[in-house]
Amino acid sequence: MTTKQTTPVSINFHFDPLCPLAWRTFLWIREARKVRPINITWRFFSLEVVNRKEGVTPDYQKDGSWAAQRTLDMARRKYGNDAVERLYLTLGAAQHGHRESIKDLDVIRSAVKQANLDPAIVDEALYDETTIEDVLHDHQEAVRRYRAFGVPTIAIEGLDVGFYGPIIQHVPRGEDAGELWDYTAWALRQPNLFELKRDRGGVKWEPIAG
Repeated sequence: MTTKQTTPVSINFHFDPLCPLAWRTFLWIREARKVRPINITWRFFSLEVVNRKEGVTPDYQKDGSWAAQRTLDMARRKYGNDAVERLYLTLGAAQHGHRESIKDLDVIRSAVKQANLDPAIVDEALYDETTIEDVLHDHQEAVRRYRAFGVPTIAIEGLDVGFYGPIIQHVPRGEDAGELWDYTAWALRQPNLFELKRDRGGVKWEPIAG
């Protein structure tokens, strides 16, 4: 049995809001934070970049989650890390709970309003091409530092070990969430640990709004 974490720890959490696996892990880490001293910096990662075919020029508004990610970046610029969390929560609920597409700008605008942010940041983000650069910067840093290949990717701040996962079907609550974090935090400090995996074929991924 691993030791319960009592010392505060800061982590980078890389996500793509279109990913249903990252969404569940996001919901879990927020639960774990209630019972463990975890400081979370929300960072971006683009699955569109990972899956892009050679020679294809992306549409940074319509492809993948670019419009949503660029809006998240503008929220971070204007309102900080907490605003990214609030907006990801409403975007994720729309995409993964209510089966609304966050490729739709109206869905993004609705999520922005629900997060109590200015809906104008959607158009502002899409007009400002430096929001593309910001998302790519987070993505490339994860690839460079942690050799990240997907999301969720979690890393302890200051360390160059980052892990894909944990991948979960159901979101643990309370002390169950904290215990999963204890094991995850231990694993993140083990440079000799590379993979621990089992088949998830046949698992039914039901919608989850939060």
